[in-house]
Amino acid sequence: MTGHVAPSRRPSAQVRRTSVKRRSPGLNFTQILAVGLIAAFASAIVVVGMSPTFAVRNIQIHGATFTDEAVVRSIVGMDGKPNAFGLDSSGIAATLVRLPAVESVSVQVELPSTVVVNIVERKPRLVWAIGSRRFVVDENGLIFGLVDTAGNPIPSAAGPLPTPGEEGDATDSPEATDSPADTSSPPMPTASPTPEPTAVTTPTAKPKATPKPTHTKKGATGKATPSPTAGQSASAEPVANPSLVPSLVPAPTSDSAAESGPGALALPVVFDRRATDAHLDLGGVVDDVSLDAGYRIGSLTTSDLGSRATALAVVLDDQHGFTLSSVPQGWVADFGFYAPTVRKVTIIPTQVRDLGSALAKWGEDKVGWVFLVSDVGGNQINTVILR
Repeated sequence: MTGHVAPSRRPSAQVRRTSVKRRSPGLNFTQILAVGLIAAFASAIVVVGMSPTFAVRNIQIHGATFTDEAVVRSIVGMDGKPNAFGLDSSGIAATLVRLPAVESVSVQVELPSTVVVNIVERKPRLVWAIGSRRFVVDENGLIFGLVDTAGNPIPSAAGPLPTPGEEGDATDSPEATDSPADTSSPPMPTASPTPEPTAVTTPTAKPKATPKPTHTKKGATGKATPSPTAGQSASAEPVANPSLVPSLVPAPTSDSAAESGPGALALPVVFDRRATDAHLDLGGVVDDVSLDAGYRIGSLTTSDLGSRATALAVVLDDQHGFTLSSVPQGWVADFGFYAPTVRKVTIIPTQVRDLGSALAKWGEDKVGWVFLVSDVGGNQINTVILR
């Protein structure tokens, strides 16, 4: 009899799990050294920031001719001796470029204690005289600087112009001073964005009919007759009556005591006597038409007209528009008003030609007033009044 042997049963294995606590390793030498270096570096920054060694004591300003260096020093903060490492050079440059005469600027820090400011100023194109002050304007008509009667630049103490959308603060734009110009080092240009100037709009005068003289009583000579050839300008027989000469306050002559320095500017001058422009100041803008006409007429020389006068003077007022006078006061040529579309400045060369012809025909010493009514077409009669 075969016996059946039952398989033996093993007791189930019981696994005993024991939690193991690991000890976090301590900081090694490298980590301790790094922490120490960071702390030392932070302490050094604090020490350097407070150290008088790196306080800005010197400032080099290059290219400031129409800009008063005292304004630049104030914006940099030289009065407070700023720390070289804490100086906000980009913020200072952004403020300096808003000064009227500054076109671009760069600000650099040279350790341990020097700031270098390189200014590129706007290029003067024309002198625009308003009242007793002679401003200089750039090619866009922006009034940015001052000169004296001899053409010497006058550094301006005016502060930054307001940015677009920002109202100007009277304290930021002090009145210009008449301090003498300083000789500055040549500019070292570095391109920087130039903000848009704050335009003080000046309405362009509408063309007016050229004033005609009142004819004399019966027996007076010289009544204007139409030109026989259409499209060509001509001068009528002159009116020999000095009482018919319109009144015009002559432009002031140059101050005999004023002396031109090495930096004096020989620029055309326009004496603006329009009521709408009496308020213009630094940062203002001369309208495009007046700027163009003023430059064209102001650039004329006595040789261009065959004149024996010592000099020529240009006046712009509300009654006559542009007038050109011989200096000392002799004849006056009324060029009139211009506009963008109706009576353009492109007729000025024709007017200049007609003026030269009138002076040659009637004699410069006898001509008192010339009305230049030249236009682009039609019969054109230039009226001459003798002295």
